[in-house]
Amino acid sequence: MILKGNRKKTFSISLPWILGMALVGLIAYTLVQWVRTQPKYETVTAYCDAEHIEGDQFVTDKHKFNNATTQSDEESYSGSHSSVVNPSRKYGMSYLLTDPPSHVKVKASIRRLSNNQTTSALAINTEPAGKAHTQSSTVVSKDENGWELIEAELILPDTVNLTKLLVFPYLISGNDNVYFDDLTVEIVDLPTAEELDLDRLHLYLDDKALNIINTKRHEALKKGLLQTGDNDWAKAKLTANDSIEHNVKVRLKGDWTDHLKGSYWSYRVKMPSDKSWNRLQTFSLQNPNTRSYLDEWIYHKALEKVDVITPRYGFVEFRQNNQQLILYAYEEHFEKQIAEYRNRREGVIIKLSDEYLWNQRIINRGAPQEEIFENAVSNSDILPFGEKKTLANPKLKEQFLNAQDLIHAFKHREIDVEDIFDLEKLAKYFVITDIFNANHGVIWHNMRWYYNAITRKLEPIGFDGFTENGPFRMYARLFFGEFKSSEDEIEWSAFYKHIFRNEEFNKHYVPLLKKYTDSKFTNDLLNEHSSEINRLESLIRIYNKSDYKFDINRIKNRAASIHKNIIPVSEQSIKAYRANTSDNTIEISNYHPIPITIIGSGTSKEMDTESTLSTMINSNGRHRPVSFTTVEIPSSHTYIYYQLYGTDQIYHSRIKAWKNPTTPVIRYSDQNNMNIPLPKGRYDIVEDKVVIYGGNYSLDRPMVLPKGKSLVIEQGTKIDLTKKAYILVRGDVQLRGSEANPIQITSSDKSSQGFIVLDAPRRSNLQYASFSDLNTLEENEWQLTGAVTFYQSDVDMINVTIRDNYCEDALNIIRSDFDITKLNINNTFADGFDSDFCKGRIVNSYFENTGNDAVDYSGSVVTLENLTLINIGDKGISAGEEATLKLKNIDIDGAVIGVASKDLSLVQVENLNMNNCSQGFAAYRKKPEFGGGRIEVKSYTANNVDKIIQKDSESKITLPE
Repeated sequence: MILKGNRKKTFSISLPWILGMALVGLIAYTLVQWVRTQPKYETVTAYCDAEHIEGDQFVTDKHKFNNATTQSDEESYSGSHSSVVNPSRKYGMSYLLTDPPSHVKVKASIRRLSNNQTTSALAINTEPAGKAHTQSSTVVSKDENGWELIEAELILPDTVNLTKLLVFPYLISGNDNVYFDDLTVEIVDLPTAEELDLDRLHLYLDDKALNIINTKRHEALKKGLLQTGDNDWAKAKLTANDSIEHNVKVRLKGDWTDHLKGSYWSYRVKMPSDKSWNRLQTFSLQNPNTRSYLDEWIYHKALEKVDVITPRYGFVEFRQNNQQLILYAYEEHFEKQIAEYRNRREGVIIKLSDEYLWNQRIINRGAPQEEIFENAVSNSDILPFGEKKTLANPKLKEQFLNAQDLIHAFKHREIDVEDIFDLEKLAKYFVITDIFNANHGVIWHNMRWYYNAITRKLEPIGFDGFTENGPFRMYARLFFGEFKSSEDEIEWSAFYKHIFRNEEFNKHYVPLLKKYTDSKFTNDLLNEHSSEINRLESLIRIYNKSDYKFDINRIKNRAASIHKNIIPVSEQSIKAYRANTSDNTIEISNYHPIPITIIGSGTSKEMDTESTLSTMINSNGRHRPVSFTTVEIPSSHTYIYYQLYGTDQIYHSRIKAWKNPTTPVIRYSDQNNMNIPLPKGRYDIVEDKVVIYGGNYSLDRPMVLPKGKSLVIEQGTKIDLTKKAYILVRGDVQLRGSEANPIQITSSDKSSQGFIVLDAPRRSNLQYASFSDLNTLEENEWQLTGAVTFYQSDVDMINVTIRDNYCEDALNIIRSDFDITKLNINNTFADGFDSDFCKGRIVNSYFENTGNDAVDYSGSVVTLENLTLINIGDKGISAGEEATLKLKNIDIDGAVIGVASKDLSLVQVENLNMNNCSQGFAAYRKKPEFGGGRIEVKSYTANNVDKIIQKDSESKITLPE
């Protein structure tokens, strides 16, 4: 053993001494564990009914209570007596306990009879004074005789030696009598952290690391804010659950110094590149009060529920060096796992730099906020998280450059928001943020954006909604979107106006605002997590804040308030004017807090005709000049009718027969992105369908259909895509081939960039269709992987062939449901069928000559039955990232690995025949944030297979006996 001091000294220690010390340690450990399992305090319940007196004390069931001189027979809740207080005797029946235990909960209740002219309370106090106390005047219930039930609750801390506990009612103000009866005091033990199933993290910082951290902390406290750099990282050791130790890097985190108060600070932690904790590689650790305790946690849960990306967020028992244990919050940082965990592919995450803003705040301390913010947005840099990794990877770099262009265009309001953002995800983000009043994260420099490389749109990442002061309001309105669609203030506010005045955005935002503020959503969410809320409340009380109570009603009441205020009112929400009664135009203004759609006009209050209009009218800006929109209706009509997007209720307003007070007109138009490079007469547009008639066609330009347009291709059609042409549909596709007249999509010059279906609202169907000689779409950074791609588009396929493609995947289906029969994939450059985050079934299908895996499913739940796989370049069937596959009647002839299960995936096998494979079954962990794989084999045969099983220590393969 070597002990380090001023000099190194070597000591020789005998074996008996070592054994003796080990025995002592074992005894100590056993004793600690035994003590932990013993009850710390016997539950005590004391009750006073004010009926019996001994000396100057009330006595009930051997429990004694002071102030018996207050006994009165004038009123009583039970029995014949009560305790009366008034200005001459302010304190009623009183319970006193000397040397009370620590780490217990004191629950008290009492009955009260008073008039409205007096104020009184039930108090719980301790001595020394000021260490722990509470009181309550809130009425829990009231009976028909006027007796009220009052309750109070206090947790006694374990950090202070208390000498006395006192529970008593008292008069606060007023001159009349107040009667109290049936005082009940219950003292109960609290559960330990072990009983509450809490992970532990121990962060150890040596002197060198503490010096780096303390130097940065003192610098931040002096400035009033924390500015971090690459030199702020310190080496530390992190121990998880008292067993696994990691060498990590840490630095302080947080902008404001609330993260640096006292002796408990906020940290950013980096795990080693090949390790993870809780499947996280970089994360934050912070006192939960910096994010308002459970407010931030339930906000994350709500975002999860509606499929908006949000970092993983939870709680741990935390200790730094030898400090006392405390409850800490952990939060995932912005790396690739944040998207993958939410069933997205790895993509660049970007932000607007706040460096200019913070420098201005330091320079201009005390100056008005408007002056600081004036140029902050336009001067902010657009930065990727993981800059070095992003720039070193050509694909990620291209993604970042496109994401940068998108956010740049948004900053300067240069293009429509539907070309920048995933509007449904953005609408969900704003609505959920409003319900929880979590608007700290909505400040422009706090927002984070994930670039979805498939849709080429930005998705918001919801987090950091709260501060230590609780719900964050950065606007004087009921909710953020209120009157935002027509407001134009300082630059940071105009930054959002571009979103809320957009019609396509409001088609999502308005219905979702109504849906999620309905009590069903909030009740379902809170009920789903009720047991966890109770558990976490207990943890917070035990570790950090003894009187903490999560305010569920605040969330419910806020949602209900928003919900009722977004409902229009006939004659009030919309006002319309007609300057000339013979004119067909009217001027309409929206006085409602959110956009409204004009759907028709008529001659009475009741709408008795079909909708003839669909015009969105934005709100008037609060304290702004009234704006008007011109709408054409018949001159004889005297009423207009309107709705909220996505709702059925119709409202009306009478058209005033005089000119509107002001005259500005705002007009809006939709951009048409449809491009069909076919000869006229060879296709038709029928309502929302583009129908291509049977025939032979050559396309040297892309065919693009906008969202909501279906593509129907009739049997016998052959389309030759040349000069990098492709087919892109943002609606469902219906390929109606037959065995005699199949549909063929090919590329004679082998340059086609594929067949792509994105975000189809209805299910697609492909029958007797073949795709050959296709590549995949590559337009700058927009690079897909499939010759045939379905993204968030459910699909059925029967008798489909995909062959001779030149890209990563012959067929790529993502975030969709599929049902496939008789799929034939052969001669593909890499993978045959790649599925990510899907549910589906594939049966009676054939794969031959794939350069890589025949079937590769990640994060999916799929049944595979009656498949034949021949001459496979790598794995016959591969499962990854928590996929679940059920295999039955599978023949594999020629593969490197027959069946592989990776990263927490499960593959169940029945009747598998393997021939000519290097390996049969392989299970392993590939990514550090996951675990091993599992394969459960019910029956199989193997011929000329070099090695039947191959697995790592984290994985499991079971074969039939």
